[in-house]
Amino acid sequence: MPPPTLPPLPLRPAAPAPNIGSDMATVELRGVCKSYGAVHVVRGVDLAIADGEFLVLVGPSGCGKSTVLRMIAGLEEVTEGELRIGDRDVRGVVPRDRDIAMVFQSYALYPHMTVRENLAFGLRVRKFPKEDIATRVQEVAAVLELDLLLDRLPKELSGGQRQRVAMGRAMVRRPKAFLFDEPLSNLDAALRSQMRVEIKRLHRELGATMVYVTHDQVEAMTLADRIALLHQGTLQQVGRPDELYDRPANTFVAGFIGSPAMNLLDGTLGGDRDTPVVCAADAVIPVLADGLPADLAAGARVRLGVRPHDLALADAGAASPAVGFRGTVEVVEPLGWEVHLHVRGEFGTLTARLERSVLPAPFGAGQPVRLVVDPSKVHLFDGESGRRLEAGSPGRV
Repeated sequence: MPPPTLPPLPLRPAAPAPNIGSDMATVELRGVCKSYGAVHVVRGVDLAIADGEFLVLVGPSGCGKSTVLRMIAGLEEVTEGELRIGDRDVRGVVPRDRDIAMVFQSYALYPHMTVRENLAFGLRVRKFPKEDIATRVQEVAAVLELDLLLDRLPKELSGGQRQRVAMGRAMVRRPKAFLFDEPLSNLDAALRSQMRVEIKRLHRELGATMVYVTHDQVEAMTLADRIALLHQGTLQQVGRPDELYDRPANTFVAGFIGSPAMNLLDGTLGGDRDTPVVCAADAVIPVLADGLPADLAAGARVRLGVRPHDLALADAGAASPAVGFRGTVEVVEPLGWEVHLHVRGEFGTLTARLERSVLPAPFGAGQPVRLVVDPSKVHLFDGESGRRLEAGSPGRV
């Protein structure tokens, strides 16, 4: 039998095909569940990943995101549901026959092999011709800027260089899809930032389907075409990064996406239909009437959400109108041009992100403050279910 051959490595996105065919790297999960005995880890996930899309699976530790990735890779069996790559149902198909490549959290490089040998190893095992192997290794090394490192051992590389080699080892195979399992978690902050840029550039140049798992919402926001946020094995919201940030579907999404996290305070709806307010202890916050469900009545329990950067400093001594959050500064975090204030009041605690220039001098812990927010920037959630409240949605379910 002649040795296997594959088409040349695409360095720029190909023109989209008019119809989805067996050569397209779509990934689709339909009602996918994963259980270990009585323990349900993934619960009915429905997710369609388009050809060439960069989708990030994000969520806290133990939410099931790595399990979803491992099911796509074939390292875990699907307990229930359907999993397709391209036009093919891959349940029961072994990992090597799924035409995907996985980059793990650990670099997993062979320490006694050079960079060149590490990149070539998978192809040598598959008995590709030496000329093809050399060509592919050189192409991938050029894309990843590893040209001058090909004869070095892994111990002679930095963490970022090792991670690029790990990605290159996947790229030489030219798979339908790349799967990344928290590949940057072992790097320091500066290297993580650098590698995020490199991964984004690679995706643009290769035009490949990529599924990326992380618990870091900054990675998710900066890398993703779309984000799929999981909690306790259930999809909470799927959409573009700006959609999850601007219109979180529930309080979990609101609290997870964004740094610092959204402030969430319990309150009740007050005022009248034309001038509604949310009352949270002694805080009175105006909200937009046209942003409320038609059947949400005064006295309803709600959760008020405010992004830290949407809070503004007002005159703490003003007696009228009695609007805003009145409290005392507990902690001041200076971060260069911006400052994070942690404020405590009868409403609880909240964080404000302000420009340093707006703070009076002197300013520090123990300072009384009043913080206000534009009504158009207020997010409202149901006090019981936690789901988002907005015009057109039911006030209660």
